[in-house]
Amino acid sequence: MFTRFLYSSFIFLLIMTVSVLGGIGCSSDEEEPEEILTETPTTPDSTDTGPSTFQTIQTAIFDASCANSACHAAPTITGGLDLTATASYANLVNVRPQNNDALAAGMLRVDSTNPDNSFLLTKLTGPTQAQGERMPRSSGKLHDEKIEAIRKWIAAGAPQTGIVEGIPDLSNLPDLPPETFAPPPPPVNGVQLHLPPFDIPAGTEREVFFSTKLPINKDLFVNKIEIFYPSGSHHFILYEILNPNNVPDGFRNLDPNQPFVLAIFDRRFIAGTQTEETTYEFPKGVAIRFPADGVYDLNAHFLNLSGVDTLKGEVYVNLHAMPEEEMEHTAQPLFHVNLNIFVPPGETRKTGATWKTDKPIHLFLLSSHMHRHGDSFQIFRLNGELLHESFAYDDAPTDLFNPPLFLDRGDGLRYECTHTNHDKNKPIRFGLTSEDEMCIVLGYYYE
Repeated sequence: MFTRFLYSSFIFLLIMTVSVLGGIGCSSDEEEPEEILTETPTTPDSTDTGPSTFQTIQTAIFDASCANSACHAAPTITGGLDLTATASYANLVNVRPQNNDALAAGMLRVDSTNPDNSFLLTKLTGPTQAQGERMPRSSGKLHDEKIEAIRKWIAAGAPQTGIVEGIPDLSNLPDLPPETFAPPPPPVNGVQLHLPPFDIPAGTEREVFFSTKLPINKDLFVNKIEIFYPSGSHHFILYEILNPNNVPDGFRNLDPNQPFVLAIFDRRFIAGTQTEETTYEFPKGVAIRFPADGVYDLNAHFLNLSGVDTLKGEVYVNLHAMPEEEMEHTAQPLFHVNLNIFVPPGETRKTGATWKTDKPIHLFLLSSHMHRHGDSFQIFRLNGELLHESFAYDDAPTDLFNPPLFLDRGDGLRYECTHTNHDKNKPIRFGLTSEDEMCIVLGYYYE
């Protein structure tokens, strides 16, 4: 749901928002990360002269559809899974996935004893919302015979060498075309906001803002938010602009030198996601108030770095409303940032920070954000209770608490991020780009 977050303006805005909502507190320590690789199967010798079945899968599937700079190759390495030819086997076979839902189910990326327990096949066929998007991202589903070839290879023990019988030539099998993005129906009670279509040329990325108003003349009390967009987005964020005089009307490309971006204290974060279809549903009687005269900024960042055709970006946001008389509590966002990140080349370090509330609150949602060097993120209550855990920087889970957690004045959260500097010749620090690092807690509560 609510996880996959920023870069550029988004995180800069969050950082400054934190200072408004209560400041930043940091402390740090270090700890080696847990090794996630398990024993890989012994691969049989082969007397065949042609490429092995795994080499065929690598060339026809991973190289063609997965191992690119926007997904499963440097610098992105989505989900910590490198599918380039020199790394894919060691990253796949009998390795635990980073996705929390798959981990809880006991799945492996490739389970050499059980295709049905292999998260790779799940991601190619039909993952649940908690398991993330279907792969390959930004393209159509793989040809059925390619998926069946992977299944047969796993059923044969997932050998690195040798030929598995019954697998056809995969080189000329066409994949399905990308699914056409269809606008969702608007909510029965509420309104729909729309970020109009825009182009992302091949080999580029583009971040845009679009300011708009509610299409009604009365305040809206929103207890459910749905966000929809086509494949290819890095993130989407919805803001309320507190001083609309500083914001140009309509459609703008990101330019950090423009005043509306630098007017950090003039906007309020409402919701964000890195998933194509996201739903936030608040507890009964809890809602966010959208003023009728408010101006709202829709911010989207789409990537088309490895594409050959122009990509179309577009976003719809459904704001489901409840009657004002049924609203008992106003939802408030929680953001807290640990700036104390310093990871020398070749090292792994854990840093931590503490957030305390200065008033009694009811916490009902938590998530987290790191960049690609992040290995793990844990959020604890101050009494040591683990509340949130993520091992995927681009697929952090959203944890909902029903009933909400009551935190009295002085209570709070302790959170810890582990980062590994495995490919830089200089230290990694906190910063705004995808090559810098982050350690951010986000959530919702009411008083």
